[in-house]
Amino acid sequence: MQTRKKIIVGACLGLLLIILGVVLIPVVDAVVKSKVTEEVILEEDGYLYGIWKDPPMPIYLDIYMFNLTNPLEVKNGAKPAVVEIGPYTYRERRIKFNITFNDNGTISYRQKRIFTFQRNMSVGDELDMFTTVNPPLLTLIEGLSNQSAEFRKILTDIIGLMEGVFMTRSLKDIVWGYVDPALHVAHTLFPKWFYTDFIGYFMNKNNTDDGVYTIHSGKNDINKLGEIDKYNGTRSLNYWTSPWANQINGSDGTINPPFLEDTEILRFFSMDICRSGFGKYTSDVEIKRQLHLHRYTATAQELANKTLNPDNAGFCTKRSGCLGSGLLDVSVCTHVDGFPVPSVISFPHFYLADQKFIDGVIGVKPIPSKHETAIDVEPITGLVLQAAKRLQINMHITTVPDVKMTHGIKPTFLPVFWLNERTIVDDSNADKLNTMLFTPMMVAHTIEIVLIAIGAFVFLLSLFLGCKLQHTKNFQSPVDEKTPLINDTSHSDSFTAD
Repeated sequence: MQTRKKIIVGACLGLLLIILGVVLIPVVDAVVKSKVTEEVILEEDGYLYGIWKDPPMPIYLDIYMFNLTNPLEVKNGAKPAVVEIGPYTYRERRIKFNITFNDNGTISYRQKRIFTFQRNMSVGDELDMFTTVNPPLLTLIEGLSNQSAEFRKILTDIIGLMEGVFMTRSLKDIVWGYVDPALHVAHTLFPKWFYTDFIGYFMNKNNTDDGVYTIHSGKNDINKLGEIDKYNGTRSLNYWTSPWANQINGSDGTINPPFLEDTEILRFFSMDICRSGFGKYTSDVEIKRQLHLHRYTATAQELANKTLNPDNAGFCTKRSGCLGSGLLDVSVCTHVDGFPVPSVISFPHFYLADQKFIDGVIGVKPIPSKHETAIDVEPITGLVLQAAKRLQINMHITTVPDVKMTHGIKPTFLPVFWLNERTIVDDSNADKLNTMLFTPMMVAHTIEIVLIAIGAFVFLLSLFLGCKLQHTKNFQSPVDEKTPLINDTSHSDSFTAD
């Protein structure tokens, strides 16, 4: 009887441990969700606020230049041949200022970006020289397109005496800007039209901000954390030709709402490309300190032509019409002296673009692992802990009928440089995340598993012992019935009498 009671108690204890372990799962998840929500809301004393305001994780900008090796042949109709040289690396700091907490649960701010050249991480000096297309000349040609042919010819002839379609300048000049002789002449002759003689692809990017952002702090709705509510006071752009193309949605690409375990699409907005975009979940990755992240990558659909993606018809422009897949004309939002710079963006080496663009330039070879854009997000907190944002700047070179120096050039999208803006969480913040969140979660889930395992073991052991006890009882019962026969005195007496 005592043995049976012990077995029953053991079975009940095992079931209790199993139930306790199972019950802890939603309890721990609820506690974790509450803790994460508390930490990631953008408040001045919150964990995420300091990281958001002045990110401690190192951000680097790698620039890969395309050196044009046959400019004279290109002027006579040959296919451009380029050689990629890089990286030239800059350390990037992002500092938010003029931060205002609004009554409706949003935050308004400006963000300054500061780039510092890192010679020890680069293949050369930023004063290294490269031959490429001459952007001021193309900008002037573009800007004067509405003027009379005579006026345009006079000005371009004057400029042509100093410069040609192609130029050789340093990386620093090409990227960050320089005083251009052609623009200087135009500025001197027509100061009302040309208010500056300074030009560069990123001339307004270093130590400056690109406008006022207003985002959701997560205080009123944690599912909107980091989402852009307004940019420069408006909820849409005015560059493109459709409401869909002009929409502003998603985050700025640095923070996202938490609990993204089942999120397939991650949306963002970037003034670098003058539009909103998205990344699609493709895989899980593991980085330092065994942090498990969700990877979101750019897709062909984003830059697909309007036949493949009708929504993209809104990105067709008056200047260039509808380009093929993989290209986006951003001249509508890149200006010098009010004149559009005929620049076109793509992924590096025309990755995910139509084959004709790849075939149009010798030396271009897209490789997914090197040229795709990938954002790695910690799915519980929504923090971007690793990123590689890759983009290529191209110029559309072609023959302009009344500009003699362009005669003979075949229409081509010539790559100038591509960049990789990358970051990965540092050891200190990886350890902090583990200490604050993931280690307690792991301990809690380990306890859950141990309780369930021990409970299952005790329960199964109790069942085993109970079955064994019952089997033993059933086996011994026939022997007990025979025992009186063996000791039967009448049989013994009969044997003795004989």
